[in-house]
Amino acid sequence: MIKTSNFKTLALGSLTLTALAASQGAFAHTRLETPTVPEATRVHNEVVISHGCPPTTARRPTFGTTVVFPNAVSYTPVIGVNQNNTGATAGLAGAAYTTNQAATYYSPLAGIGAMINGGGPWMEGNGYDAGNLKVDSAGNKDGFWAGGVAYDQTISTYLAVPFFSAAITIAPASCARSVTFELAIADICDVTVPSTIAADTQVLYWSPIPNFLLGPAPGGPFGAPTANLASTNLPGGIPAGPKYSNYDGYADAAHTIAGDGWGSPATLKVTRNLTTNPLPKGCSGNGGAGDDIFVFPSAQQINAELPAWSNTNQTGINWWK
Repeated sequence: MIKTSNFKTLALGSLTLTALAASQGAFAHTRLETPTVPEATRVHNEVVISHGCPPTTARRPTFGTTVVFPNAVSYTPVIGVNQNNTGATAGLAGAAYTTNQAATYYSPLAGIGAMINGGGPWMEGNGYDAGNLKVDSAGNKDGFWAGGVAYDQTISTYLAVPFFSAAITIAPASCARSVTFELAIADICDVTVPSTIAADTQVLYWSPIPNFLLGPAPGGPFGAPTANLASTNLPGGIPAGPKYSNYDGYADAAHTIAGDGWGSPATLKVTRNLTTNPLPKGCSGNGGAGDDIFVFPSAQQINAELPAWSNTNQTGINWWK
């Protein structure tokens, strides 16, 4: 049974511990241990937290994490399609917003990732741990949160929270050669500070901010893709637009740009099995190789599910918001 000890109480009384190295790979930020998986395959994976909260010379220990996967049953995700995934238009840079339903490209539409019951740095039965799943109104597992001990990562150790990703199937009638799910993650170093006033020394957000260059209207649906060239967080600047979710950036002086998290979320890419699930005739994207699809949780889902609640369905005690 997943424990739900009082997250905030633990923050005030926990000891700082040294974490064991949890990953063989090199991670600059919070990423998945296995970011690319084949379709129709259930995968044991891990959310890997590579460091605590900045500044880099005095990072604060990570106390917990909260993770959300896109849900297309109870929410309406934002979907982009890249048909020319090369050079300057690679990845999100060439993605165009689409009004197509998620079912056009993949299934299942929810339950993409769920924490394993037991294991991981915050589920070891150490007396301080806490955590729970996140589910929608239909009971679909949308993600999880875990925490309860402040782990000192100043010696460059990783924290890894295990989960299972679902066996995603790419729709046979679609021209998708891949589907990439963009996760919303908050790594919390001070759970006593709410997100509305948190600085980057207290919470690190890896929250997606879709801003596709094309759409029903230029720049739609997230505003014109003008850039703030003064930013060093993204080559070429950060696309500026209207606020997306409540977790777009930070409140401190160093992170006042709307869209500060642009390009930073961890991703889970599902690749099509072209042998058992060949592309239909007539697909023209990427020179006939197929389209690359990007799926973002809606702002409504991020706002509702990124906070940590004692109950799985975002009710009960709100321990961080």
